[in-house]
Amino acid sequence: MREFFDSTFTQSEQKVLLFIFVFFIFGSLLHLAGYEGKREVEQAQADSLSQMLATEVQLKIDIREASLRELTALPGIGDKRATDIIAYREEHGFNNVNELIKIRGIGEKTYQRIYPSLVVFGDSLLASSKPKSAKQKADKSKKANTKPQDTSPVNINTGTIEELSRLSGIGEVKAQAIIDYREQNGAFKSKEELINVPGIGLKTLEKNLDRIQL
Repeated sequence: MREFFDSTFTQSEQKVLLFIFVFFIFGSLLHLAGYEGKREVEQAQADSLSQMLATEVQLKIDIREASLRELTALPGIGDKRATDIIAYREEHGFNNVNELIKIRGIGEKTYQRIYPSLVVFGDSLLASSKPKSAKQKADKSKKANTKPQDTSPVNINTGTIEELSRLSGIGEVKAQAIIDYREQNGAFKSKEELINVPGIGLKTLEKNLDRIQL
């Protein structure tokens, strides 16, 4: 290769060719560097745009003035529910976001999904992030009214109506039936004999076996 250049080109021509080659390589490197820089700029712009879009998605919806289009952007809220929200707003107005659950078709699960996207106002500022469902309220009321279960022993041969009524599944009527049975047949000789009393079955006996005394 060297002999070919020496025989074909003069030293001056070889220097010119070398200069052109070096210049070409240098130019190619600059072009690549510029391309990478452009890609970095474009990527930065894309990231910035994504961040802006994410911020827009997180914008809160005020149900007191939101349009149909804005309401349908909420998860689980289609045109029908959005229309119902607007109709409720025009007729009653909203005192707090918790009132959304009064609208037909918006249950507790839907409310929980859209709550983070809502502007919170009124009494709901002092409330928890979700209203209590009717079932939760009923359960709470039931627990409050439930008396502690009586596990004290009861003697079915000497117990009064009041004492016998403390047995599980035994009301005043069955308690009187127990008394009538022992008056007619004498004292109970075994716990199992209790199922001979009208209205008392095997299940009732099993629930009270640990408490029954003779």
